[in-house]
Amino acid sequence: MDSLKINKEFLNSLFTQAKDNPRLRQNYDLRTSEEDKSQRMLNALMPGTEVAIHRHPDSSESVICLCGRMGGGYLR
Repeated sequence: MDSLKINKEFLNSLFTQAKDNPRLRQNYDLRTSEEDKSQRMLNALMPGTEVAIHRHPDSSESVICLCGRMGGGYLR
């Protein structure tokens, strides 16, 4: 299996795609197969985008900010 290098070049490419997207975001799927039902993806979220509060009843979701900052809340 090939490894993915998450470096400045990769992130800048994802940011460029997000800037060009009307929703101001772009994701990169990190799942390894169609059977993988996890929420493993890298999301580039540009200033001005909105992500609705949501739940995934059959999986979990973690958020890690690699650069920049986010504001928001969470559901209990």
